Amino acid sequence: MSGFGSGKASGYGRRYHVECSSVNRKGLEIVITLPRGLNALESQVREEVQKLVKRGRIQVAITEEFLTKQTSKNHFINQIAAIEAWKELLTLQRILKLSTAPSLETLLHLPGIVKEEFSQQIDLTETWKLVQQALSTALKAFLQMRLKEGKYHATDLKKRVRLLEQMVKKMIERAPIIFQHRRTQLGKRLADLGVPIPADSASLLRELALFAERSDIHEELVRLQSHFIQCQELLASTGEARTFDYLAQEMFREFNTLGNKANDAAISRWVVQAKSELDKIREQLANLE
Repeated sequence: MSGFGSGKASGYGRRYHVECSSVNRKGLEIVITLPRGLNALESQVREEVQKLVKRGRIQVAITEEFLTKQTSKNHFINQIAAIEAWKELLTLQRILKLSTAPSLETLLHLPGIVKEEFSQQIDLTETWKLVQQALSTALKAFLQMRLKEGKYHATDLKKRVRLLEQMVKKMIERAPIIFQHRRTQLGKRLADLGVPIPADSASLLRELALFAERSDIHEELVRLQSHFIQCQELLASTGEARTFDYLAQEMFREFNTLGNKANDAAISRWVVQAKSELDKIREQLANLE
């Protein structure tokens, strides 16, 4: 599911901003961006996210803002840049045929040769308290948005499960008719061939008994009804999408077996419709937790 949440916390002259966002993904992938000097906190941030999120590509962006002016600076020379610049200056002297060689002062005034950084001591323990506070606020808002989206999905899934229940109800009503239809069909075919057989013929009864055994769909229908109850229970609670996905796979297998055994045009049509609904259900489940 998609979601977004942000949070912030201030202290020790700094403010930390945290943004959490996600896009659909079957597994869990966490991408964390931290300010310079705080890379040691990545594992702690990851653990906090993993406690609450099980699926999706989660992006956590953490930024740092200084609330007080930094006065202590460190200066250093970028030696690689200085060497390359010095070579360029000497080359330019030869090309221009200058009598005066470039000076070190000229070199040091070139952009990128001398750099400066604020020197500051970062207490990771105190910093983590602030980052954790901002992260907790961001994750709370993030999960609320995902929960809202999940409720819409759950409503749609309930409708689809009810459609499947209606199809199975029709199959239950249809099942007793299949045997009688087969009996009438066999008698008509034999009569058309000029081989009328009495209704109590042993060979006819054996054929009908064999057909009844092969086309008995009672077990599949009972199992499907049991799966529907479990689906409704999951949708009414906080069950995991993986459990629902497992049930969807099992229902697909039951419908497939049922369609092969029933040998009936009407039931075959309902089976095709049911499989289509199950495909849509599994597409949705791939995005849910």
